[in-house]
Amino acid sequence: MMIQNTISNINNNLVKLSKLQAQASSQKKIEVPSDDPVAAVKSLKLTSYKANIQQYQENAEAANSWMSYSDSALSQIGDILATIREETVEAANGTLTEDDLEKIGTEITELKNSIIEVANTSYAGRSIFAGYQTDETPFAEIATTIGNQVTYNGQYLSLGGVAAASVADSDLISFYTDNMDEISGQAELSSATFGEFTAASPELDFSVTLGGVSKTISLADGTDYDIDAMVDSLQSQLDAAFPASSGQPDSLIKVSQDEGKIVLTVQDGSSIAINSGTLDVSCLGFADGQNSSTGDTQKIKYRVGSDSWVTVNAEGSDIVGEGEDCLFNTLAKLELALSGETQYKSVSYDATAGVTVETHDLDLSSLLDDLDEDINRVLSVRADLGARTGYVQKTQTRLEDNELTYTEILSQNDEVDLAEVSVNLSSAQASYQAALAAGAKVIQNSLLDYLT
Repeated sequence: MMIQNTISNINNNLVKLSKLQAQASSQKKIEVPSDDPVAAVKSLKLTSYKANIQQYQENAEAANSWMSYSDSALSQIGDILATIREETVEAANGTLTEDDLEKIGTEITELKNSIIEVANTSYAGRSIFAGYQTDETPFAEIATTIGNQVTYNGQYLSLGGVAAASVADSDLISFYTDNMDEISGQAELSSATFGEFTAASPELDFSVTLGGVSKTISLADGTDYDIDAMVDSLQSQLDAAFPASSGQPDSLIKVSQDEGKIVLTVQDGSSIAINSGTLDVSCLGFADGQNSSTGDTQKIKYRVGSDSWVTVNAEGSDIVGEGEDCLFNTLAKLELALSGETQYKSVSYDATAGVTVETHDLDLSSLLDDLDEDINRVLSVRADLGARTGYVQKTQTRLEDNELTYTEILSQNDEVDLAEVSVNLSSAQASYQAALAAGAKVIQNSLLDYLT
């Protein structure tokens, strides 16, 4: 019995010594959860919190970098616009020759190209002003039948914008009506990915409201619809429900599919509402009563806190404007005026009158007001971006403080006091050696040890 107690005592001292040696080596209190279950659970939670904070810090840093690139690009655009304004003031003083005006016009064209180049700036391979389409170059100047037009993500910023007075009215009207579904910012409602849809019995219906007029659209009971059949059925019913007048496009609401989605596009930019009838329109991806008048925004948001998100991008269409107030319309007028033109044409659309062509006088002095509006728009976007940048920077400071706090708490929970461990280790080594010495005296050789 005495020998067994001695061996047990030696083993206990050895276990304690081994544990202290492991703590001294790893500088951690817990080697396995059973060492301290409460502290182990707390350690897991604290580690998770700290990992989240570090991820938020990475997101905040990426957001700050994105917005820094955006601010730099906006600053460059602002500087270019300031130069254009100076050139316009000089051209409007009435003392320059036609050759001088032509040279300024050439400079304006080059500066316009510079704006497009800067507006296509990318960060880490992603276009910063392209909305969701960050893998695409957002702005492009393309040749059309009515002259050069600037597009944003493949859509016209100002379909009825500015054209030379020499362009035939018929060409303007044709161009407008042929491209009414390619206008940036027009009303658009799109569904979730579409597989197959079967209308149950009785037939299902929902209502569409356009221009204050509501019509019922029905899906025949027992009919299997693939996406093409659904598009055809909706298009024919919408055309019948909302017939086009003279001078209007063939379909006021165009139905199309895009990568497995049903898309309803309002041709003239009017608002549209989808409301449930006997059909739950959410199965088509539409929100009940949803009213969209300007299309979807394309904000890119980074998460910088548990319930905190920040929009990092500025949309290109917000910077240059859309419709008749578009920056590139102002520049087109400048180019025409500096080339000696005294008038320009534009196209407008009205649900009653249809598509009409209007002729306007050109005046360099009045274009200064347009330029001021364009400059103020850029400044407004930049100010909004600056406010968001300030928020992110404050968030970064808070996250740094939080990381430091959790690091200290985690250290107190997980890490050993080296001085204390050293003292305890020395004591354990002495106890172990004493146990071995005591055991050697207890466990003496007996007569049996000498028998062979």
